[in-house]
Amino acid sequence: MRSCRAILFGLGALLSMLSAAEAGAPCRNCFEKVDHPPVYRNVEEKVQVRPAQTFSRVIPAQYGVVYETIEVRPSYTVTREIPAQLGTVSEQVMVAPPRKEWQVTVDAHGREIGCWVQVPAMYAVRHRTAVVVPTRFLPVTVPAVYETRARKVLISPEKVQNEVIPAQYEKQVRREMAQPASSSWQPLGGGRALPR
Repeated sequence: MRSCRAILFGLGALLSMLSAAEAGAPCRNCFEKVDHPPVYRNVEEKVQVRPAQTFSRVIPAQYGVVYETIEVRPSYTVTREIPAQLGTVSEQVMVAPPRKEWQVTVDAHGREIGCWVQVPAMYAVRHRTAVVVPTRFLPVTVPAVYETRARKVLISPEKVQNEVIPAQYEKQVRREMAQPASSSWQPLGGGRALPR
């Protein structure tokens, strides 16, 4: 409250001095009001001109070919028949069995003499076709059958690759007020200025 009264008292004294100066009274402690324009300065700042951007790129899946051998038909066993082998066989056979036969002879005196005579069996050689080697059955293994085939396989799956383009900045100069406009009282005829 006291400071407000002091300010009002100072302003009243100043107004009275100005009135006295305008009236032509001698001015011993007189001031004039001087206006000061605002002061500006240039400020350099970094400004974003383009934000960061992200682009997604799809990399397709990659495939390859693998060759593999697979069994088309398994092995199996069959029975193979080997036919009999025929040949010519010679053998002795009896064509007449032994027997007794009545034989009549004439001796040196001209007499007829009858006797029973033992006649041995009679044999002959006969040729015939016979089985030399009989029919045989042999197991035969038929090997398996294999085949090479190409198969498509996945090497790398499809993936998404993100590419980030960083934000772009530029330096710009901005003008800003460093000191606002003001006014102050300057003493007439030189001297110390009153505070603003």
